[in-house]
Amino acid sequence: MTLTRVARARDAIAAGARLSTWRLLAAVLPPLPTAPTPPRGTPDLLTLAADTAGATGVRIDVPGLADVAARGGGSRLATEARRLTTALAT
Repeated sequence: MTLTRVARARDAIAAGARLSTWRLLAAVLPPLPTAPTPPRGTPDLLTLAADTAGATGVRIDVPGLADVAARGGGSRLATEARRLTTALAT
C-alpha cells in the first residue's frame, strides 16, 4: 500500500473513525518525516494527522515531529509538521 493511498483515509474520518485514524497515524508517522528522503505522501499524512488530532482533541506524542517542525524553510513537509505540532499543542 502506498502512502498516497493511505492518505485517502479521509473516508474513514467522514464515516466517524476520527480517533482510530489519528491513533493509526500517530503510530505510523514517527520514522517517515525524519527519513533521509521522506516517502512520497508524507506531507499528506501530516495534514491528515493535524486534522484528526485537532478534531479529536487527543494528544499523542509523535517522536521526531518537533525536529522536523523546527527545520527552517517553507517545504510542505516542514509546514505540515509545524501544523501538526500546533494542533497537538492546543
